[in-house]
Amino acid sequence: MTRYSVERFRAAVFHMYLRVAVAVTFPLSVLYFLFVATPDKGGVPFAFALFAAWLKWRTRHDSEESLRYAGWFLLMLMCLMLYGTYVSNEKLHQEVWMMIFPIAFAPIVAERERIIWIVVGALSLSAVSMLRLEPLTLMSTFVFLSAYLTLGLITMMLVRHNEQNIERLAHLTITDPLTRTFNRGYLKEVMASEINRCRRGGQALTVIMLDIDHFKMFNDTYGHLFGDSVLEQVAESLMKSAQRAGDYVFRYGGEEFCILTSGLDRDESWQFTEKLRLSIYALNIENRQSPHRRLTASAGFWCVTELDEITTSALLLNADNALYRAKEAGRDRVVDFEDIPTAEKTGSTRLQGSPA
Repeated sequence: MTRYSVERFRAAVFHMYLRVAVAVTFPLSVLYFLFVATPDKGGVPFAFALFAAWLKWRTRHDSEESLRYAGWFLLMLMCLMLYGTYVSNEKLHQEVWMMIFPIAFAPIVAERERIIWIVVGALSLSAVSMLRLEPLTLMSTFVFLSAYLTLGLITMMLVRHNEQNIERLAHLTITDPLTRTFNRGYLKEVMASEINRCRRGGQALTVIMLDIDHFKMFNDTYGHLFGDSVLEQVAESLMKSAQRAGDYVFRYGGEEFCILTSGLDRDESWQFTEKLRLSIYALNIENRQSPHRRLTASAGFWCVTELDEITTSALLLNADNALYRAKEAGRDRVVDFEDIPTAEKTGSTRLQGSPA
């Protein structure tokens, strides 16, 4: 989630750049044509404006996917910058062109790509500065590049600091403060993403609903502070057991947790759910109100292989129905939704075609 938040930030900045590029370079090309005696008479900024307008149209419905065009935008921007540096004179100060590029590339490319862009920019500026009709002196070139690199490094540091703040805020918005699992608000977003991913990859998706048995009586007996401590231990146990790529643990509410996993068949899903249940049993926490005299949990799951018509509501509803059957059967057990008689699960599958 934090990675996606940063990518959304980069995409938003990229879209803003495209709007600014279109709004600025069209009038700029007209001004150059009318008032500034450049060799191209405004043709280069006009071509760049057309390219930016095309990119803006091409990415109008995209979000993070639009970032795949960021490299092309930066390449064209660097060509505009180099041309501006080449034709600079007392009216077109090359420092202005130098300042554009670092501010442009840093917020819209990944961290590992920024060093590449700043080095490419420095080498290109050096080459163009030496090829000018009035080439810079060695000292002027050194000062010019030092200023460019300094500006670039400062910009990258500020952008990275901003991204870290975005990551922290994103983490806080999706995390349950007590158990440090994902919260319920993030659940449907992940489920929708996992349904699409598993559908494309032909994988099964399993939803598990797990509830601590007799937890209300546990709180009444031992106190809510100790109950909170137990919730933390249970959550830690679940996260330790669900460490595969594609495993997610959510606090669904109170003492109920939801776990998503993918790539497992029905038997493997049952074994995985049983592993989660046994991990809580292995905590060996006393619960005098339970028939088992220790903390136990019940769980229900649904493993779905055909995801074409499935919705998040149906997944949650049917897994919760399996959990209800586990509690009805005596608790401290796992129930597979597919093992529930068809007549008894008609009501639960009714929502499969409803909106998520």
